[in-house]
Amino acid sequence: MLYLRDIPKYDAIRARVKRYPDIDPAAVASFLILLRVASDALTAVENYLGRHGMSQGRFTVMAVLNREPESPMCPSDLASKCGVTRATMTGLIDGLQRDSMVKRGPHQGDRRMMQVRLTADGIKFLDDILPEYYRRLAKLMGNLSETEKVSLEDMLARINAGVPAMLAP
Repeated sequence: MLYLRDIPKYDAIRARVKRYPDIDPAAVASFLILLRVASDALTAVENYLGRHGMSQGRFTVMAVLNREPESPMCPSDLASKCGVTRATMTGLIDGLQRDSMVKRGPHQGDRRMMQVRLTADGIKFLDDILPEYYRRLAKLMGNLSETEKVSLEDMLARINAGVPAMLAP
């Protein structure tokens, strides 16, 4: 989440070169805009989901299960696909099960393991909210041509490839 609303202009960033000679003003400006847009888009998605009593985490679990609604998944696989810890996944599944959106059952090949699947209520919930969700995503991205959308995906993938540079010690 980026809290900064007043993104500095390129010239203001460029003026910092005297103090910070390694600065790439265009990189800083582009990065701040990327964070601002991502933060605003995420807030909009969270608001939409919240109006339906759903958190982003719970929605993500349901969306992953909805890829193949008839095929259950192990909680550890779900955690991996959703990018959360197993402990977090347990809490998400507990809440979704309390709300009758998912159900747990024994693994077909190994009775010691559990599997999770969407319930009929969970599928209906998704079927009710996803059409409008997808319409809103289309509007969000509607100012871009198909070519620009493909280019954006490519650029974002290249930016994502640079993330390890920020994580390096």
